[in-house]
Order: sequence, then structure tokens, then C-alpha cells
Amino acid sequence: MKNWAVFKKLRQLYDWVLHWSDHKHNTKALAVIAFTESSFFPIPPDILLITMGASKPKKSISYALICTIFSVLGGIAGYYIGAELWSLVESYLLGGIIKPEHFELVKTKFAENAFLAIFIAGFTPIPYKVFTITAGALLIPFGPFVLASILGRGMRFFIIAVLLYFFGAKMKDIIERDFEKYTLILGTLLAVAVYFLKVRA
Repeated sequence: MKNWAVFKKLRQLYDWVLHWSDHKHNTKALAVIAFTESSFFPIPPDILLITMGASKPKKSISYALICTIFSVLGGIAGYYIGAELWSLVESYLLGGIIKPEHFELVKTKFAENAFLAIFIAGFTPIPYKVFTITAGALLIPFGPFVLASILGRGMRFFIIAVLLYFFGAKMKDIIERDFEKYTLILGTLLAVAVYFLKVRA
């Protein structure tokens, strides 16, 4: 019953996000959702980006730019929460927004390669917010954090935008169905490539 209630709430949030796609303030909504998703909001901006881009393909690049800028700014906000407010919010975040086992896993990934971990989290469906807050809590160097976020988030959103720009609405169903799978595969291949380069070095 509890799981059903959570699913229902998420479905309501999903529908609420989608309703902004044809609103006159849809770009502002896109910016807000991209910002908040990087630290606490559960619905990614991709769904709004895809719907808006499918409706107006020639604007999809500008939509992706909005997503990238505000998602990275939201990531910086998440970093600040982790760096400056962790002692105040730890009990709320662990078990709420961040599962304790995920927090420990992210700590391990940061110890291995923080830049790559943040990049892959920004590019793939892995919850980016977990990495932004944890990066701050562990005081990961800020410059590499921002650069990895820009690259990861930018690649994710601009790949979607370019597909919509050139192929229009007919790409919408394909992106919604398969994009997450392909980003996971590509993210894994990148991680493996970096690992082997590191070993050979």
C-alpha cells in the first residue's frame, strides 16, 4: 500500500511536470525543474525537454541550454547543501532523498575517481542529486565537480536536443523508450575505457 501511494504521488508529479510543456511560461518551468532535480526534486527535466522539443524542434537546442545551465546551478546548490549544511540535514536526507547504501556506494566511487563518477551521474539515469550532495559532504574539489557536471549534463541534454532538432517529433517515442538504456551503456563503456587507460598508465 505504501509503495502504491509513493507511485501515485510520483505519477501526479510527472503529470504536473508535463502540463507545463504547452504553458506560456514553459521555459521558466523547465529552468526551475532542471535546478531543483539536481538537489531534491524526483522528476528529471528530460521529460519536459523532450515534450517541448518535439513540439518545437528548432528550439530544442535552446531548451537543452536552459536545462544544462540550471541543472548545473542546481548541482552547485546540492554541493552547498552537502558542504555547509550536512550536519543539519544528514538525518533527513539519509533515508529520505538519499538511501544510506547509495551514500556509501557514492563515497566508494568518489574514492576511485570523483570526476568520472560525477560525469557519469550527470550523463546517465543514475540520480545526479545523490552525487551532488555527497560531493559537497565529502568536500570533493569544487572546480572538477563543476566541470564534470557541465560535461555530463550538457552531453545528456544536447544529445536529446540534437535528435529532436534534426528528426522532430518522430524521435520522441524512441528517445522516451530507449534513451536511458543507451546512456547507461555508453556511460559504462566510458567508465571501462577510463579504467583500462588508468591501468595501462
